[in-house]
Amino acid sequence: MTEELLRTDTITTEADNRRNSGASLLSGRGILVVFSSDFIGKAFVVDKAVMVIGRSDKCDIVLAAPLISKEHCRITVDDNLKFRLEDLGSTNATFVNGRMVKKPVSLNYGDKILIGETVMRFFIEENTVRK
Repeated sequence: MTEELLRTDTITTEADNRRNSGASLLSGRGILVVFSSDFIGKAFVVDKAVMVIGRSDKCDIVLAAPLISKEHCRITVDDNLKFRLEDLGSTNATFVNGRMVKKPVSLNYGDKILIGETVMRFFIEENTVRK
């Protein structure tokens, strides 16, 4: 595990993202992996342009925990495969690397996301290349 993946208190910069991306190995789908006890080990693939995360069964990613709003936050992906996270006016806020999300923020490989009491990490799917 690299030092960049161990950081939890700062938002990864675009330069860090390029350095860590291994651009030729990435396929472009995002992956959210839960690291807190409520859903530990659960993984969600971000494979649509817009995905809503929340407690409601109508959300794309359902996390049925009491501190998560019905529609808590949204992840969007643009044509350049840039991922952005936006809080949807949730009661308990959304945090990326310890900072409250007040406006849409870029997501980068290894970022820590806190939704209610649920801790997740954001990754980008990697392809295996054999030479």
